[in-house]
Amino acid sequence: MVAMDPILADLNDSQIAAVLHGSGPLMVLAGAGSGKTRVITRRIARLLRDGVPSRQILALTFTNKAAGEMARRVQELGGSRVQVSTFHSSCARFLREHGHLLGFPRDFSIYDTYDRDSCIKLLMNEAQLDHSRVRPAQVGRRISQLKNLGYSPKDVVLGMGEIDEAVDRLFATYEETMLRLGAMDFDDLLGKFLEVLRSFPEVAESYQDRFRWLLVDEFQDTNRIQYEVCKRLLGDQGNICVVGDPDQSIYRFRGAEIRNILDFEFDFPDLVTVRLETNYRSTALILRAAIEVIRHNSERKEKDLRTNNPEGEPIVLHRAHGPSAEARRIATVIQELLDEGGDICEIALFYRSHFLSRGLEESLREFAIPYQVVGGLSFFERREIKDLVAYLRVIVNPADDVSMERVINVPPRGIGKKTMEKIRGMARQSGQPIYAAIAREDIRAQLSPRARKALTSLAEAFAEAKKLVKSAHQAMSYLAQEVGYLDYIGDLGDPEDVARRENVSELHNDAATFDRDIGEGLAGYLQHVSLITAADRKGEDIGRVSLMTVHAAKGLEFDHVFLTGLEEGIFPNSRVMLEGDVEEERRLMHVAMTRARKRLWMSHSRTRMIAGVLTRQEPSGFISEIPEDCLLRTSSMDPEGDGQAGQVWDEDHEVDYSQESQELEEGMRVKHRNFGRGTVMRLRGEGFKAKATIRFDKGGEKILILQYGDVQPITEEESW
Repeated sequence: MVAMDPILADLNDSQIAAVLHGSGPLMVLAGAGSGKTRVITRRIARLLRDGVPSRQILALTFTNKAAGEMARRVQELGGSRVQVSTFHSSCARFLREHGHLLGFPRDFSIYDTYDRDSCIKLLMNEAQLDHSRVRPAQVGRRISQLKNLGYSPKDVVLGMGEIDEAVDRLFATYEETMLRLGAMDFDDLLGKFLEVLRSFPEVAESYQDRFRWLLVDEFQDTNRIQYEVCKRLLGDQGNICVVGDPDQSIYRFRGAEIRNILDFEFDFPDLVTVRLETNYRSTALILRAAIEVIRHNSERKEKDLRTNNPEGEPIVLHRAHGPSAEARRIATVIQELLDEGGDICEIALFYRSHFLSRGLEESLREFAIPYQVVGGLSFFERREIKDLVAYLRVIVNPADDVSMERVINVPPRGIGKKTMEKIRGMARQSGQPIYAAIAREDIRAQLSPRARKALTSLAEAFAEAKKLVKSAHQAMSYLAQEVGYLDYIGDLGDPEDVARRENVSELHNDAATFDRDIGEGLAGYLQHVSLITAADRKGEDIGRVSLMTVHAAKGLEFDHVFLTGLEEGIFPNSRVMLEGDVEEERRLMHVAMTRARKRLWMSHSRTRMIAGVLTRQEPSGFISEIPEDCLLRTSSMDPEGDGQAGQVWDEDHEVDYSQESQELEEGMRVKHRNFGRGTVMRLRGEGFKAKATIRFDKGGEKILILQYGDVQPITEEESW
């Protein structure tokens, strides 16, 4: 009997085809739950076994957690260590080598969103821009959007709003300031590396010689810059494997470009496409429902997704009188699951927007059900952690004025606003960063005795700590003790004193572990910390129900999923609908549904408080796209939510069809109170399932349920 190749063991035919594909471009269309990570790791292991040197393989993904999992699996299959990392981590590493070509130091600082906005706030102060009218975070987000689209200050054409006016004044100054500070934000890690590849062909060729095989996970989430980086790294070699699913492209707001995967074949005419169409995650019924929803999209690549899993239970669709009743019913069902022996870690509540979590949290607390809100304040976003990281950044990059300003008076050293303005002015006059300025006795001599003494001590502490940069833990321990930070955070006189000490202790542990396992010193540790993303922290806690937005749920799976707030204007989101992008909202719905392994429980409310007004809510249009035989409709329609919980819902008894809705015809001109005028393109369904596809003159194409759509024919008089 011939032993089964361990690399191909337990793979289906499509997975095997992807793993064994030779040279040339390969696109793996991987439906939800179809084993895409297994395919990528087995393909890498096969390349290594066939003699490809590990140094010639570069695999890119979107979270450190996913990268670590892929690398671990490759090594378990007997493969050697290959470079598997996020786009940002790889570009940061490459820029350590070649960022000097753009004028950046090797140990440049990496700014997160908070640091970026702090820098912009300083620039707004200097430009005398009013924070009450335009917030630094708004300017920062707009600059980020422009960078993700590949724009620089010199080629941006902006609108006339207050935010764009502020961006117009600050974008170029922000770029110049970041260069002076020796810092890059997250968007720069991609954009600046692409600039290196474009401006220095010899550097691009060196990377093409180094990496002969390129693999990209979650390709549907790449933006324009990331795709361009991939093509520049690839050159003329063509050995690229992209894995993704257009049906799960949900990050347009971050710059993700679905056309990257939809049009990939046009950039690579000799492309081989493999479809992974076996779902190993969900029950057959959940999968069928999710497929029927996504089939209403036109921007996709058709897949015949199927599963060998059992049919499973119907999807419960619960209608509540209001959000409180909805939340109480969800808590009741969760308690029943737990009473039946269900695993609390396998229960998740999803919602389209963060504000919906409040009522859910209240009900879970009422039932004493432990929970965690995924995507809340993370460990590395806590004040005490950011303070210490800022101290360490100054040691590694003395030009980092933003970090220096954060810590120069923490703990308090008598550096008030006027003193800080004086220090800034003297630093500018001397042409030096603040760090170098306070290290000079002649500059410190111009300050008050208290400030002079404090800054002398601080400068000496920095100088000594710089001698310890080969060890992240030693540098951190010395500096935290020497500047009095440990005493400061433990004596603030509030209940968080103990928690802050524990957090700092955990940061020390993390640095010590990094020194032991990685050993790249303080600069390496700071890069490691800066590139930890929110997605890497999902699901770390145990023993709790998980609450999260659907965006945060991407890449996760649970036995029991509760999908809440399925109402028009909420899911799908009204803002996105007005922008004419219903297809992205539908992809988000598809992602939410396919996170569930065994049970999917969906709910919506008949009324909800919107902007302080009690509003009658209509069910999400996506509900009507689910086959009726997949649903078990229940309701709790009494205002208090405890009278009819679980009662089967007979929809037909409540439908009030409008005469106008029943008289629509394809090609007819119609009007809608929100979307304006349009033309009926298609009519489908009957009764409460009747819906129309309407192409609006100023809003694109939308599918509306006629029962709730407020669609009326335009009379002959109105058409003039």
